Amino acid sequence: MNLKLLTRRHALGLCGGSILSSLAAQGALAHSRREEGPLFLTSATRDGGQHGGAILSSDGELLAEFALPERGHGAALRPGTRDAVIFARRPGTFALVLDTGTGMTRQLIPSRRDRHFYGHGCYSRDGAILFATENDFDGERGVIGLYDARDGYRRVGEFPCHGIGPHEMALMPDGRTLVVANGGILTHPDAPRMKLNLAEMAPSIAFIDATSGDLLLRHTPPDELRQLSLRHLSVRGDGCVAAVAQWEGAVLEQPPLIALLDRDTGLRFQVAPPAVAPRMRNYCGSVAFSKDGERFAVSSPRGGLITIWGGDGNYREAIALEDGCGLAAGAGGFVFTSGRGVVTSDGSREMRRHEEIAFDNHLIALNRP
Repeated sequence: MNLKLLTRRHALGLCGGSILSSLAAQGALAHSRREEGPLFLTSATRDGGQHGGAILSSDGELLAEFALPERGHGAALRPGTRDAVIFARRPGTFALVLDTGTGMTRQLIPSRRDRHFYGHGCYSRDGAILFATENDFDGERGVIGLYDARDGYRRVGEFPCHGIGPHEMALMPDGRTLVVANGGILTHPDAPRMKLNLAEMAPSIAFIDATSGDLLLRHTPPDELRQLSLRHLSVRGDGCVAAVAQWEGAVLEQPPLIALLDRDTGLRFQVAPPAVAPRMRNYCGSVAFSKDGERFAVSSPRGGLITIWGGDGNYREAIALEDGCGLAAGAGGFVFTSGRGVVTSDGSREMRRHEEIAFDNHLIALNRP
């Protein structure tokens, strides 16, 4: 992490002071906390290149902004609290813990020198342990870092992720099992965006004991889909997992990008209609189940498309949204964000645009106090 690149305002924000962009924003955040509807957290970048995050209301109002040392990616909520952690985008080396109710920084977590974050993580059911997907780049393997949230987020160990290139991870409803999307792609921070093993990729969805790190089950695509990099997932209350992928094979091929599975069944791939599949551009960026679990949404930012699927995997509809990637379950459906500063939903389809800001790939609904 190159702290020399931080402005004085960024440095002050990261040292435990208020990270809200203004007192007016703090008032708006406090007011919105008293209103109905969820709030949302996302990473964002200003036109001038300042990386940070933002808290949004359910109708897309920008309530607060805070600084990040570098570009952020995914986030996780600590159960029973208003705390959230935002992870750096791969191959970033920080995670920032903040109180989303007061706008105060709680902790800046550095990665180990021989590790970097993959942009995602989750908490144990009791909120005591933060699990983070990480790259052991010299060992050419993925790991799960363990951080004690009760002790200043001290790193207390790691588990193997039983694959290469772990990305999004979630805690299963049983509270004892982690599910990890192993993208299967080997990378190294010396060439951060270079993919080093496309011919030998081994993507998988791994179910791991959250106490011991033991592998419980691992599901892999068939050999003809071994270049399907499984990156993101969402878990429904009954344990069904929706996983989405990015295709690293021949550009003219159009493999299925979406799968449903649970712990005991293999990947059940879902096929988009012929008129829709090409518009997805072989790339899915995020996935989320609706609150009732009857639908899930998938973003394809390269194609400017959001697709909605039934909980059974049947295709429902497509929504055009240029560079749309962030999505989360809202009060009555889904809320979407885009790299063009747009916030919208599948219910109203009204768009609120924020000039000079680009929302990043992921969006999460915040805990209510």
